[in-house]
Amino acid sequence: MKWSQFFNTSIGKKLLVGATGLFLCSFVIVHLAGNFQLLYNDEGKAFNAYAAFMGHNSLIQFIAWGLKIVILLHAFIALQLTFSNRAARPVKYAVNPGNQTSSWFSRQMAIMGSILLIFIVIHLVNFWGKFHYTEMPTRTYEGSIEPLKDLYALSYETFKNGWLVALYVIGMIGLSFHLIHGFKSACQTFGLNHKKYNGLLSFIGIWLFGIAIPIGFAIIPVVIYFK
Repeated sequence: MKWSQFFNTSIGKKLLVGATGLFLCSFVIVHLAGNFQLLYNDEGKAFNAYAAFMGHNSLIQFIAWGLKIVILLHAFIALQLTFSNRAARPVKYAVNPGNQTSSWFSRQMAIMGSILLIFIVIHLVNFWGKFHYTEMPTRTYEGSIEPLKDLYALSYETFKNGWLVALYVIGMIGLSFHLIHGFKSACQTFGLNHKKYNGLLSFIGIWLFGIAIPIGFAIIPVVIYFK
């Protein structure tokens, strides 16, 4: 079977969803570490320098565009799998079997994924789009070679808006549910489940990706709002 044919099968699509999902898991860790610099008490020097590096480094930009493609690919294939699974069982059970066949998280993946995709689009418009495609105020810091776009000030101005802060918190709730099931599902797809490692994988999936990371992202706009 050709690779193109394999990835058009249900198993092939699950592997693609799992692989792209694990890649995105690694991205959120790096992204959170960078965003935490918004809370430094340095008038934005560290965060603006970080944003300038990420925004102008050719390799980083290549990866960033690849990341956007991966997000779209992940969402598209995941929706394909959801619709094909529903089409294969057009008549719902008279009684919902609950976790006898699937967890509550798995049954909400399409909804949570859609919420998350909408959130990502809004996030890109508010920050990535303005950083790259609009005129922004700049700021010069001691020791900096040239003025830096003041994404720090834009972030603080944006998160003065209470409804946007609420939207970010809701988006992180969607991220939490999505990561809890997604990480576990990806591990199952790649056959990583084993009684020796299931405890560790469960800890990583629930406490790191499902709780710590979403809370970390949500804390940033909340702290900025109440500052």
